[in-house]
Amino acid sequence: MKIKLDGISAGYATFAAAEGLAPGVPVTLTANRTAGAAAAAARFAGVAKEVRQGLALVQLSGICRLPVSGTAPGVGYASLVADGSGGVRTASTGETGRELLITAVETVGEDTVAEVLL
Repeated sequence: MKIKLDGISAGYATFAAAEGLAPGVPVTLTANRTAGAAAAAARFAGVAKEVRQGLALVQLSGICRLPVSGTAPGVGYASLVADGSGGVRTASTGETGRELLITAVETVGEDTVAEVLL
């Protein structure tokens, strides 16, 4: 039996999409009711799941998979920030990250991906 956590406590909201926002990217609010790609070291609000016609469906809670740069976090709780390149990284000393539950860390090809409970 394969263990799948998708769908647990999943919550979504629709925002206006800032210019250049792409699916799968951590987001911050860049203006009133507007989601944009999170800058490096930003405490991200969620993840853009879909972007079309000027709107972004943003996942605010639940399990999602995010690309990881730098040293990968271990499973358990970790403080994460956006890496500014469409993924996340472990927060450095002095940075305010989101304390999230990492349920799995996997290598896909040359990339590292974390399964995260937002």
